[in-house]
Amino acid sequence: MEHVGIAGPRALTPDQERQVAAELRALLGQQTALHVGDARGVDTMARALACTCGALHRYDVAGPERWQLAKRTKAMVRGVAENGGTLHAWVNKPCPPGLTRQSWKGSGTWGAVREAAALGVPVVLHHLSGPWPAPDWLTATTATA
Repeated sequence: MEHVGIAGPRALTPDQERQVAAELRALLGQQTALHVGDARGVDTMARALACTCGALHRYDVAGPERWQLAKRTKAMVRGVAENGGTLHAWVNKPCPPGLTRQSWKGSGTWGAVREAAALGVPVVLHHLSGPWPAPDWLTATTATA
């Protein structure tokens, strides 16, 4: 079974929603174990399609604090890493300046990408706008959809 982690923004335009829906439908199938958080936006869309998957691993946040949101995202990426999976991240802005494999800074989506890179998890970037070049610290494990 292929393990797939999902990360992306909470707010999407109608065009971005159509893009994400089409890409998720193409990505998910009966032989997919889906790892996804409990956020709005891309997470919600992925959970709605989870019925087409072989398994769903949902990661819920324990509270509203930024550290709790980061803890949920890190747990999701660790679940993907432990199963030899790939993180698919829908990005709607460039990587924040100063974000590295050693630091958690900026958006949740890029934080998930950073965590995946730190754990050696392959990352596929899906550009909702842009595209922007992947940060130097990510290029060894990155593909662009």
